[in-house]
Amino acid sequence: MGNSEIEVVIKPEHEFVDYKTFEAVPSKTVEGSSQRIIAQIPGTEVATRILELGAGTDTSPDGVQIHDFWEELYIVEGSLIDLRLNEEFTAGMVACRPPGMEHGPWQSPNGCTIFEVRYYADQEKQEHEFVDFKTFEAVPSKTVEGSSQRIIAQIPGTEVATRILELGAGTDTSPDGVQIHDFWEELYIIEGSLIDLRLNEEFTAGMVACRPPGMEHGPWQSPNGCKIFEVRYYPNK
Repeated sequence: MGNSEIEVVIKPEHEFVDYKTFEAVPSKTVEGSSQRIIAQIPGTEVATRILELGAGTDTSPDGVQIHDFWEELYIVEGSLIDLRLNEEFTAGMVACRPPGMEHGPWQSPNGCTIFEVRYYADQEKQEHEFVDFKTFEAVPSKTVEGSSQRIIAQIPGTEVATRILELGAGTDTSPDGVQIHDFWEELYIIEGSLIDLRLNEEFTAGMVACRPPGMEHGPWQSPNGCKIFEVRYYPNK
C-alpha cells in the first residue's frame, strides 16, 4: 500500500484516552442506544466508537445492517441477542465483518457496551461473527518475555492483524524498542494497565487509542498485567 492511499484517511490521532471523555450521543432511531465517537472520517459512517445499548434495547427499527466497509468489534460488557440467528453473544467476544456481511437486528435484555472499529480496506482478513477470543491460541512473543498474542484475523504474510495482546505481570517490552508502523492501529484496553516508558504515563482499562501510520509508541511496562484488543489495517479510501 502506498503512503498516498494511507494519507487519504483522516481519522484523528489519539494515544490512550478514557472513552468516557467522549460524549454519548443518543440514536435517532433506536431508543436506549447511544454512541461515543472516538474518531471518524467526516461525512461518513466510518468511525471508531463505543456503542452503548441500555437494558431492553431492541435495534429492530434499524433492521438488518449491511455496510461497504469493514467492521471489527469487541464486546466490553453485557450481552446482545442476534434476532435472526437467535443466538446470544457475551462479553469477551470478538467479530470481524467484511463489507457486505449481514448482521442484526439485536436485542440487549441487560445492556451491552461494544468497542467498534470501522474502515475501508482491500484485504483478505478472515470473517468472524462474535466468538470468544479465548478460542484463539495464545502465541508467546519470541522477543518479549511474558507477552503473547491471540490472532483473530490477519492479512497473510504481514503484521496487519486483529488480535488480543496479553502482557503478564511484570512484562517489559523494551527489547522491541519504540514501535513505528506503516499501518493504522486502533486499540481498547480490556483490563489491567501499562506504562509508556517514554512518556512516563500509565494507561488503564477502558482507554482507547487511534494511531495513524508513523506514530511512535512504546516501549511499555505492565506491572500487574494487561489485555488489549487491537485492530490493524491498511486503508484504501
